[in-house]
Amino acid sequence: MMKVEVSNVTATIALHVASEGSVLAQTVQARADKIEIHYEIESSNTPAEVAGLLKNARNGCYVRQTIADPKLFHDTVNLNGSPFNMDDYPAPTR
Repeated sequence: MMKVEVSNVTATIALHVASEGSVLAQTVQARADKIEIHYEIESSNTPAEVAGLLKNARNGCYVRQTIADPKLFHDTVNLNGSPFNMDDYPAPTR
């Protein structure tokens, strides 16, 4: 749409993750601490035009926007065909 020519692009991605807690105690928490992305871009367009393309790509990426706002997840569960609320079943005590 922007008519910005990109003749070559490569990306290097490093995902830094960790988890803590206990699976048996149902306290496990996984997290992504950092996502590093480095781009190598070749283009005959001006730097300003390439910057505009990159900004639109970031802002228009559903995955990136979902990660940035994790409150978007709303889960519902049916168990054996009936509504099920897992919060009604507390973690086992040890």
